[in-house]
Amino acid sequence: MKAKELVRKDRIIEYLHNIERQLQDIRSIPIQDKSFFLKRENSIQIKAIKYSLACAIQDITRIAAHITSALSLWKVRESEAEAILALADSGIIPREFAEKIKGMPSFRNRIIHDYLPNEFDAEKLYESLQNLDDFKIFSKFVLDWISKKD
Repeated sequence: MKAKELVRKDRIIEYLHNIERQLQDIRSIPIQDKSFFLKRENSIQIKAIKYSLACAIQDITRIAAHITSALSLWKVRESEAEAILALADSGIIPREFAEKIKGMPSFRNRIIHDYLPNEFDAEKLYESLQNLDDFKIFSKFVLDWISKKD
């Protein structure tokens, strides 16, 4: 069995669908500007955004880990960022894009902790919501790759 045959297309498609659902949930919350993330009265919505964002990032890392493990490009003890970079090494995503999103796993780790609202987190969360297209871009690269793998 070839390494590429170890990649479970159905699992990847499931993760990609979940990413899209999480993005829809995030987009359903009206956010004017970064001050939204500083207001205590928005705490429930902020937690929902953080959760959906963390889940979407987790699915990116699951996809990266699954593909790179199946192709023997990534060792379990390496970081999730390394798995994302390994996708670039194998030509699945462009290097420049991998460099842009490799920080997602550490950002996910930061947002899952329920810090009190502060200026730094407000800025980072707001910025991340301006880059939601990165999830769609990632999904497109992965879909293109799995459609060629058969």
